[in-house]
Amino acid sequence: MRIVKKRTSGFCPTLLLAGLGLTIGCSSVPRGDYMALEFKPDSVLTYRFVSSRQVQIELTTGVGGKKEDSKISNESIEMVMRIKPLKVDPYGLSTIEFTCQSVQVKRTSFSGKGAATDAMESLRGKSYTIQITPTGQIENLDSFSTLLKEIGQKSFVARPDAQQNVKDPDMILDWICFQYYLWDATASNPNPLAGVRPGSTWKSDQFMTWPVPIQNLPSRTTTYTVKEITEQDGKRLAHIDSAYQLREKPVLNFPLPYDGSYQIKGSLFSVLRNFQHQSLEGSGALTYNLTDGYPEKDQQDYTLVTRADFILPLGQSLPTLTVAQSILIERLDNGS
Repeated sequence: MRIVKKRTSGFCPTLLLAGLGLTIGCSSVPRGDYMALEFKPDSVLTYRFVSSRQVQIELTTGVGGKKEDSKISNESIEMVMRIKPLKVDPYGLSTIEFTCQSVQVKRTSFSGKGAATDAMESLRGKSYTIQITPTGQIENLDSFSTLLKEIGQKSFVARPDAQQNVKDPDMILDWICFQYYLWDATASNPNPLAGVRPGSTWKSDQFMTWPVPIQNLPSRTTTYTVKEITEQDGKRLAHIDSAYQLREKPVLNFPLPYDGSYQIKGSLFSVLRNFQHQSLEGSGALTYNLTDGYPEKDQQDYTLVTRADFILPLGQSLPTLTVAQSILIERLDNGS
C-alpha cells in the first residue's frame, strides 16, 4: 500500500478521497510521517516472534499472606513467519498470506519435568490468509480461524474412554497475540490522517497471553506515545513507548482455538478457579519504519499478578500467580 505521509506545500484533494493520503497524481505531497502499512506486490516480509514467561504459583495463608510453598514453570515459543501480499488494495481490503517457516516450543512443568510436544509445532509449513485495511485493521480472519481450530484440536489427548476432554498445555494464545499485536500500533490510531510526531499518543484495548485458556483472560489498555522520530540509513523511524494498564473487564474480540469444556493435563491450573488479576507492571518499545511502512521491532516486558481459589478448599491456603512475560516481534532480512 503506497501511502503519502507528510504535506510540505500545496494541497491535494485526493488525500481526502483516498482516506489515507494515497499517492495519486499529487507530486507536491512527498512521503513523510503518516504511520500506515505499505505492501508492494511480490514483496515478502519476514518476522521473528518470541514469547517467553516464568510462572510462579505461591501458596499463602489467609492470615497476613504468609508464604507456604512456591512452584515455578517456564515456557517459550519462537517462530518465524513469512508475510506475502496476495492482493494489494490501497483503497480497501488487502489479502495477506502468512506462512510459518519455523516454530519451536520449550517448556518445563511445575514439577521440573519436560512436557509433551506442543500443538503449536504442527503449525510449521502451514499457511493462512487475512484481510486488512491500509492501517492494519483486521477485517477477515476466516482462514486464520479455521487453521487455529485445527491446531487447537492437536492439543487434546486421545482418550476415547475419558468422560471429559483432556488437553496438553500449549502456546496457541501466543500465536493469536502475535497476529493482533503485529500491526496494532497503526490499526488502533483513531486519527491516521493527522500523522505522528513526537508526543503523539493514543490508546488500544488488548487481550494478553496467559499460560492457559481461561474465561477471564487478562486484558490491558496500552497507551502508545511517540518518543522521537529519527533518520537512519535514509529511513525515518518512529520510536514509540508503550505503557500498560490492567483492564477490569476482559477483551473478547478474538477467535477461540477450542470448543466445549476440558481439563488441562498435568497442570496446577487444573485445580484452580476464580482467577482475579490484581496488578500489571511493565512497558514496551516499538520501532516503526515510516519510510517503508512496517514495524521493525516491538519489545514488551511485564509482570502480572493474579489471585485464585482452589476448586476444593484447602484450609486457609490461597494461590497467588506471578507471570513474568517477555514478547519480541522483529523484522528479519529475507534469508535470515
